Amino acid sequence: MDLENTNCDEVIHNRFKRCEFCGKELQPIGFDYLYVNISEDSIEYERCNCNKSKDYWKEIDHKEYEQQKRNRIRNIINTIYKQNYIGRKLQEMNLENFYFDSSNKYVLDVVNDYINKNKDTMKSDSLIIMGKSGVGKTHLAAAIANKLIENDKIVLMERLTNLLDRIRETYESNTNSENELIEIYSNADMLIIDDLGTEKISNWALEKLYTIIQNRYENGLPIIITTRFNKQGLIERFSYSKDPDLVDAIISKLYQMCFGIKLKSMKKELV
Repeated sequence: MDLENTNCDEVIHNRFKRCEFCGKELQPIGFDYLYVNISEDSIEYERCNCNKSKDYWKEIDHKEYEQQKRNRIRNIINTIYKQNYIGRKLQEMNLENFYFDSSNKYVLDVVNDYINKNKDTMKSDSLIIMGKSGVGKTHLAAAIANKLIENDKIVLMERLTNLLDRIRETYESNTNSENELIEIYSNADMLIIDDLGTEKISNWALEKLYTIIQNRYENGLPIIITTRFNKQGLIERFSYSKDPDLVDAIISKLYQMCFGIKLKSMKKELV
């Protein structure tokens, strides 16, 4: 620092702070002298090497890394979804306007418990919602999504074909890369794939799906699947694939990660 050209009348020599855990003197970083007009909050001190301090800073650094990652993921998502992470119609779906009858009343308790467990910190428990067309699978999944979004969670809800189309579009776009798309689907707080099994997909598509599912498994992040098909039905739906081992790996991993809800009926209401 240039002592001659400073406007400050007083220079404080040998200023330090103490480690809150062991009391060691900690020197400021980047200052030979500290000036009285420099705010204490703007001064960074060296880190102590005692075990408690190391544990403290390890946790702080991890939180900062996770926040930076979330910010990066949000920025990528915003360029793709323009902040509408789920469809506009789906945003209107909630548990209050879902019809519960005697055949599915237990679902309300299960879903509320699932939401409460995940509203602060995302758990790795994943969910498969099964049932015939029209029983409310998509509505229920969207209701969960909207509750989590209210709690500032990053939630993406897509049909598999739309998800894959977004990845394909990166091959002809200069805005996002395939790796960035895989990253957001692998690291969003919640990924919901709606109506799995209704589409015919290629081996390329199966490979992308497996990568995303495996990444979420390794990251300890949940996934929600809605489908008309049970385990064997999904295997049969993908049986045209030239890689049956990959199909088996995908379905087995999903069933390893997920517990199931089966919806049997849903009363149709005119609104």
